[in-house]
Amino acid sequence: MTRINTVRIPGLATGMDTDSMIKQMLSGEQNKVDKAKQKQQSVKWQQEIYRAVIKDVKDLQDKYFSVTSKDSIITSKAWNSTKVSSSNDKVMTATGSAGANNVDYNFEVKHLAKPASTSSDKSTTGATIERKSKLNDLGLKEERKFSINFGKDGKDVSKEITINSDDTVDSLIAKINESTDGKVKASFSDMTGKLTIETNKTGESSKLSFISSKGSSTNPMDFLGLSDVPKGENAEIIVKSSEDKTFSKTLNEESNSFTIDGINYSVHAEGSADISSSQDVEPVVENMKKFVEDYNKIMDKVYGLVTEKKNKDFPPLTDAQKEDMKEEEIEKWEKKAKVGLLRNDSEMRTFMDHMQNAIFGENTKFLNECGLTSSEDYNKRGQISINEDKFRKALQNEGDRVYKAFAGNNNSVLEKMRKTMNNYVGGSSSIFARKAGLEKTSSAVKNYYSEQLKRQEDMIKNLQRKMDKREDQLYKQFGQLEASMNKLNSQMNYFAQA
Repeated sequence: MTRINTVRIPGLATGMDTDSMIKQMLSGEQNKVDKAKQKQQSVKWQQEIYRAVIKDVKDLQDKYFSVTSKDSIITSKAWNSTKVSSSNDKVMTATGSAGANNVDYNFEVKHLAKPASTSSDKSTTGATIERKSKLNDLGLKEERKFSINFGKDGKDVSKEITINSDDTVDSLIAKINESTDGKVKASFSDMTGKLTIETNKTGESSKLSFISSKGSSTNPMDFLGLSDVPKGENAEIIVKSSEDKTFSKTLNEESNSFTIDGINYSVHAEGSADISSSQDVEPVVENMKKFVEDYNKIMDKVYGLVTEKKNKDFPPLTDAQKEDMKEEEIEKWEKKAKVGLLRNDSEMRTFMDHMQNAIFGENTKFLNECGLTSSEDYNKRGQISINEDKFRKALQNEGDRVYKAFAGNNNSVLEKMRKTMNNYVGGSSSIFARKAGLEKTSSAVKNYYSEQLKRQEDMIKNLQRKMDKREDQLYKQFGQLEASMNKLNSQMNYFAQA
């Protein structure tokens, strides 16, 4: 029994073992309490097992389905088998993407792409410009309101800007930058003493102009020598092939970063650079192998949980049983008692089915051609197999198609897997969260198992109260019996002495 009465009647008058007798008389009530506690313990274990699976799935997500993870398999970079090198990193660099063409070109950068840009002219202002210079000292005598046209073909318009003679160069810069949300940058160089205003977009389609809000044709920034800029400049690059000596092409790019045939180019300075590439699919193959292994471990664990049979000879231990056992014995017993607790669990089985459908629901033929198949071993249900040679050849021959099938769009294999996992462990309303609870969400305390545990706890308290009440009644009855026997013994002693 879990409760110890504060009054114990040793049975001196009756000669009875009162505690032992009461314990036997309460054995029925104690069995009910024990069974309720055993049920509670089983539910706790079920929740713990569920949460362990949730952790495994989330760890898999964090490792392979996060764009910031070094092991990510959902980014274009993860499927990039093209390694690109440059003979002159100061002039140009390049990186490959999934399915990129091999390249071997010479690039001669004539000039870089430039933004629409205008700078202050000291000869116009007739004064040295400093950050703290007041616009009054630079020639502004009245308040002016204007906006800036910028962007492609000057179609974007800034918020209205108001300046007056009390403004400084610094406050003018702040107002311009705020009005365009950073799409036009105003800056000042302490070295050159020049105020510069330029668009963040480069190329000939980028324009910059100042428009007076009063409709005046006068340039509102003329006192600083800042003029309208009809357009920026495109990058001009001459490309020649190392293999085909007759090939020559001139690129006119609006940006210093551009992509051609799956290769991402970045231009840094004028000059010449040789860009070449080679193919190496092994990092992609190795990463996919690791993913398949980790994924299969989870599927193997889940399949084991829903198929293992419960051993009825090993129910959860009662408090009384634990008192007579060593710690090692308890651990071994409980390990066996946890087996089969999730046998045929519907949510777990559905999870396996949905993951399988996410992989092989569509494009099964092409995935099989790539070496990805469902495990033929019935005991490995839900697991996948990968044929490295087939996968390697598919990457070498159809890298772009492989990338698109696995990760390149919303209907790709990995994207459907990611969505399926989110449905089960993605938040407080996900399927596993509603069943067992997800850490750091409202479901951690509000879920099916937690509600079951609360009901069991209430049942245990209710049964314990009933047993305590009967225990008090029994001790009271035995106490009355002892009192009667004491009185009888006193009377007999009196008669014996008489």
